[in-house]
Amino acid sequence: MCLCTDRNMLIPALFVADAVRSREPASSNRYDVIVFSQASEVTETHKAWMRERGIIFRDDMDMARLSEVKRFSGRLTSATLMKLQLAEHLSGQYDRLLYLDSDLTIHGDVGRIFSLDTGPFEIAAAPSGRILVDLTEQQRRQTLDHFKALGMSEPYRFFNSGVLYIDVAKWNRAMLGERALAFIRQNPDLCFLPDEHALNAVLDGNIAELTPIWNMPPNTRERPWADDPPCPVIVHHAGHDKPWRRYGFRKRLFPDRSAYRLYEAFLRDTPWPDWLDRQWGARDFWASLAWEMKRISRRLRGKLGEPSAAQRTAHREAARLYCAETKFADVEQGIVEGRDGRFRLAEKAN
Repeated sequence: MCLCTDRNMLIPALFVADAVRSREPASSNRYDVIVFSQASEVTETHKAWMRERGIIFRDDMDMARLSEVKRFSGRLTSATLMKLQLAEHLSGQYDRLLYLDSDLTIHGDVGRIFSLDTGPFEIAAAPSGRILVDLTEQQRRQTLDHFKALGMSEPYRFFNSGVLYIDVAKWNRAMLGERALAFIRQNPDLCFLPDEHALNAVLDGNIAELTPIWNMPPNTRERPWADDPPCPVIVHHAGHDKPWRRYGFRKRLFPDRSAYRLYEAFLRDTPWPDWLDRQWGARDFWASLAWEMKRISRRLRGKLGEPSAAQRTAHREAARLYCAETKFADVEQGIVEGRDGRFRLAEKAN
């Protein structure tokens, strides 16, 4: 199990790694938890803390190929692309890898995924961008046009790259990492999410599909889960609204703070108890306040731009239908059970 990070995301990576370890039962599939970073980003205190918790730190990945890629948005760095080299770098050491982004919260035994056989595919991943009924017509058209521009074919089977289960030998035989990096170099304007867009372009939906419980969006007022939601193993806080920031750009003034409290509990007994306090300041508070006032103003003028109640209902029903009709590899292999989108890890046989 691997996380790749730079200095700005090191504490979130340690948070995820520690959560993975803490939810590993004695009977689970055995695995290593590895954090990849550059040596200059990690102090001896970080290294000692990882050793105490059985987390492996590695700084031996060659970043030369990644430095050639210059197209990143403000919240992304070259560390985002390290996942594209993991299978090649760890060939001969591991047969399967689970790559995890650092903006996750862990809610179950992720080690259960290592029982999965990807079949003829190089990776398994959770779908994304499949249910568009709660978007405006313009947003829907832009999304579909982007999938087409990436070279994907209909029906567009897009996936999120924040959680990737990788068959090492199949990935390397297909030279998937090199092909994805080549696509980014050749199509920088299409790849504003470089690794995700490149992998989707190269694979065009040829993946083993996982149920959403492995890469679930957070439950929000704007896009709530169904009345009887799945039981997530991993929640992915994608986008600008990160769980370690109490206030900030496009962050609600009074959001659900359950993920923030997980960080508070984690950091309390670490060498970095004040880390959360340093992730936001007065400017961030005013940014949240301004965002909240803007939302109120747009709501009063009928221009909020968020899904209506009818659209949210339509989204839940479309998602339920999609989940009922899709053949998910983890369900077919008995790792996950459920129906109509109400998925959960299957009970283990005695």
